Amino acid sequence: MLDVPSLEFVWPVVLFATVALLSPGPNTVLLTTSGASFGFRRSLPAMAGICFGAPLLILAVGLGLGTILETIPQTRIAIEILGIAYMLWLAWKIASAEPRGLDQSVGHAEGTPVGLIQAALLQWVNPKVWTMAVATMGAYGAAANNPTIQAVIIALVFFVVCVPAAVIWTGFGVAVRRLLATRRAVRIFNWVMAVLLVASLIPIVLG
Repeated sequence: MLDVPSLEFVWPVVLFATVALLSPGPNTVLLTTSGASFGFRRSLPAMAGICFGAPLLILAVGLGLGTILETIPQTRIAIEILGIAYMLWLAWKIASAEPRGLDQSVGHAEGTPVGLIQAALLQWVNPKVWTMAVATMGAYGAAANNPTIQAVIIALVFFVVCVPAAVIWTGFGVAVRRLLATRRAVRIFNWVMAVLLVASLIPIVLG
């Protein structure tokens, strides 16, 4: 008979996932910027990539990848360095993005938004998602009688919570877009989002 976790296990994970996914970080900055730049519909692939990519990483950590990180600390250090470097590059791309085709009224940006695969792969170099995955499995998965089922349920919980969280942050970007009526406003918004992205890495660096 399968050892199915009780609600006493599930609800703390739901609460943890809600706080982790709604709190500012690289993903929230990406979705807000995409919503503001490209609108909700064109941001759907990025939303899907994040909502599938993050739970898959959490599942992989729960199924044994986390043990490798603990056994070989250099692996986690390498991932953090790669992730931080990529996030800094992404912040620069956001800050230096040039509003095109704008007059007094700002239309949606030209160019290509982040796609499903790119957003999903981004989770594997996202320091916040790695920290979230390791912390979640350490707190709720390590002592389980059936770690595999526990890992699957935790990943599913994060997927379910991630969907509305992604909708909220992308929708926030769409709402903010209505306030960006000039090129200067767009540039200021891009710089603010870039600074927030870099700021989200500070706890990772100090940790």
